Amino acid sequence: MRPEEYLAIVLRRWWIVLLAGLVAALVAYSYSRTQSSIYQVSVRLMAVAQPPDYWLDLYAKNRLASFQDLIRSSDFVSRALQQAGLDDDPGRVLGSLALARNQDSNVVQLVVTDTDPERAARVANALADAFVAQSIAENQRILEQFRDPLGQRIQGTVAVMKLDNPSPPSTPVGPRTRLNTAAGLVLGLAFGVLVTFGIEYFEDVLRTTRDTSRALGLPVMAEVTGLRNRRASRMEENMDDLIVVKAPLSPTAEAYRTLRAVLRRSNGSSPRTILICGIGRNSTDSASVAANLAAASAIAGERVLLADADLRHPSLHTLAGETISLGLAEWLFDPNQKPAPVYGTSLAELRLLPAGQLPAGINPADLFGRPSTSERLTLLHELGDRVILHTAPLPRYGDALVLARLVEGVLLVIRSGVTPRTAAQQAKEQLERAGASLLGVVLLR
Repeated sequence: MRPEEYLAIVLRRWWIVLLAGLVAALVAYSYSRTQSSIYQVSVRLMAVAQPPDYWLDLYAKNRLASFQDLIRSSDFVSRALQQAGLDDDPGRVLGSLALARNQDSNVVQLVVTDTDPERAARVANALADAFVAQSIAENQRILEQFRDPLGQRIQGTVAVMKLDNPSPPSTPVGPRTRLNTAAGLVLGLAFGVLVTFGIEYFEDVLRTTRDTSRALGLPVMAEVTGLRNRRASRMEENMDDLIVVKAPLSPTAEAYRTLRAVLRRSNGSSPRTILICGIGRNSTDSASVAANLAAASAIAGERVLLADADLRHPSLHTLAGETISLGLAEWLFDPNQKPAPVYGTSLAELRLLPAGQLPAGINPADLFGRPSTSERLTLLHELGDRVILHTAPLPRYGDALVLARLVEGVLLVIRSGVTPRTAAQQAKEQLERAGASLLGVVLLR
């Protein structure tokens, strides 16, 4: 996916990202406010070699290195606390200790963290004083055994000095409410972004042109924007309300003109009979596409016949400019009725074959599957340069599968953010098995 597609996914559900960030920031702030203040006391100890000598200096560094192991001893901590007259738990003190030392330096830093500033200062001073005292007692004994690489005894002394005598701090080092809140906000936003991508991955709808092409392996012939999503079972407009007639300069009308132009070049030739079929439960989107495409072709000078083959929920009869008595259903059912019951519209080059009334007990798919239907549909070519049929949606109804073999091309209509991906894929597979010639997809937004 391209970067702008990732951005579009996040912007589509921006409220999830924002909500996750705010909730995480609030939790981090609330947690920080409930925590006790934490104080930190540090003491620096330095080992000094006299006189200055490489080997004495090396011994001093090693002596400080041993301090890290010594101070982590429970016995040493217990003795240090007893010598200072402190009644503290050695285990708790060990858990609050931290040591910092540069390997090339003769200085080590002892850090004590506690919720009580006075106790932190007392413990830090007690541990530092205990180590200084122990170093004075042990340094001379150890130095007597210390030899250089030639076996010569090292002459000199090493003294451990306490560089700081800290007092109880007045300013706590934690909790860092602002930092924790900011970190919670950032982590929450990141979590929100992951949630949006997870929803997008598992959501079973088609949204973008790229998604549709990738999922179906079909080109998107046109992307129509600004078409309202009607849930009614009937089209509530007449011919003058169609967007290509009512607002011919609008981007939506231009999209239909583009679709007409693309279809003229489809597969190297212009298909004379086109079946337009929606996906899902609602057929009003595909009916509107069929009507506007027919009107755009008629305005361009083509003789167009628009046939309503949706015998289950007919809707295109509202476009007729005269009273309707018969339609496609009666014409296909009665072999003796020769001329097709075609009606005029307000556009001179556009004629309408309405759905009509289906006889009782007859299924539309069975009617379309009659041997005579193919011959009858061929007669419609005499009534126009282009024949556009609209049928009931797939995969809910199988009418389009029967008609798809009788036309030169099939155009699928998909509503962005509404049409299920699995339903669209199922409809495409059914049409391919039926031997249909798939032209592409019209994506409505």
